[in-house]
Amino acid sequence: MSRLAGQLLLMLILISGSAMARKHQQHISRCQDVTEYFPYCLVFLRGYNHRPSQQCCDHIKVLNVIAKGHKSERRRICHCIENMVKGTSPLISSRILALPTNCRLQLNFPISNNRDCSRV
Repeated sequence: MSRLAGQLLLMLILISGSAMARKHQQHISRCQDVTEYFPYCLVFLRGYNHRPSQQCCDHIKVLNVIAKGHKSERRRICHCIENMVKGTSPLISSRILALPTNCRLQLNFPISNNRDCSRV
């Protein structure tokens, strides 16, 4: 391989690595609100507490406002939650259903272990 070909190959590797890093950073910033607000509810949704904490309810209300009326936001929140819980202990379906009642709100976005978020 010529020196020029080697330099071009190195540049391509650096560019593709940089693109992958930007994509990862966009995913992190895209889900920042979910990673900040949703974890407070995981203790309840996984069955460790009998009721969601006040922090959980307050934070779900924030996500609810973000999702209200915006289909793209509901999808984004759905995807972010699924990515957050993927590979960990599953959320309990009955707890997901009980969350809106316990927090006295109607959810504007779905919560699930595995859902087709594109259909939201």
